[in-house]
Amino acid sequence: MPKRDKTERLLNLVFAMMSTRRAISRADIRDNVAGYEDASSDEAFERMFERDKDELRSMGLPIETVTDPMGDILGYRISAIDYEFVDLELSSQDIIVLGVAAQVWDEAVLRTPAQNALRKIEAKYGQSAVNPPTELSGLVRLQAQDISLPTLLSAARDRRVVTFDYQSRSGEHTKRTLEPWAVLCRNGNWYCIGFDRDRGEQRTFKLPRINSAVRITSQNHTAPRPSEITMELPESESVITAEITITANRGAMLRRHATSIRTTELGDHISIQGPLEVLTEWTLLTLGDVVSIESPPLKDSVRAAAERILMGHVISAEPQRDGVTHD
Repeated sequence: MPKRDKTERLLNLVFAMMSTRRAISRADIRDNVAGYEDASSDEAFERMFERDKDELRSMGLPIETVTDPMGDILGYRISAIDYEFVDLELSSQDIIVLGVAAQVWDEAVLRTPAQNALRKIEAKYGQSAVNPPTELSGLVRLQAQDISLPTLLSAARDRRVVTFDYQSRSGEHTKRTLEPWAVLCRNGNWYCIGFDRDRGEQRTFKLPRINSAVRITSQNHTAPRPSEITMELPESESVITAEITITANRGAMLRRHATSIRTTELGDHISIQGPLEVLTEWTLLTLGDVVSIESPPLKDSVRAAAERILMGHVISAEPQRDGVTHD
């Protein structure tokens, strides 16, 4: 029997401690709570249970240890009164959306509070939102280059001005002063929209191109915020659908963002959607393992980029002319 997911085991433990007025003993937990059958011994169960109990408490769950008059532990419970919160009247679709949102913060600075909130909602509504449907899983994600996202969200919420260094698509580096209005995710990439004080108009900034820490200043917004914020993707970032065949177990970035992967005799066939510029970059990272590219725009873009890289190496390798004739 396959092992249960840790999150599922934690959720089952919460349900068990909330579903009884009396305390549930360790023996009952091991025998009746799904997930603890994976423990290979009494010692393994004790370690697993203690870790789970500490993790739930760190999430803010009020786990009560019940003892008898002699001080011996009878078991554990969670008082429904202590764990109640305002009924949000969430639908199944709402909970799925919250599951996707919590997944976005996985391994990010807000992972703990996001997971804490999700555990409470799941316990309240009796269903799991941890694993969104396959077609939604990974739709929106955070990566290392999106580190400025929490700061920009805070600045947009508090209507504060920020400054940062930015690299444009052409490679130009400038210092920017921005009144951030909103942060949006499009096609797997995060963008900040706001009033650019240096340009005197609305501008959109791609978060991976911010190459310094974002500093929140003491200045407040001065430009009026539109009631509806819209964003137009630059032409070079128009979204395409591509089919790529690569060597098995290669091309991590392509695999991570693929909409589907199937094994063929030639290698793994990947279907992927995204901005042409981004897909070109990811394909170049694994170019030696690419078997074929079945998307003409991506094929042309990758070929042109590879030729530019090759030409740069050729030029740098040419001998310098010093005007002296050598034998």
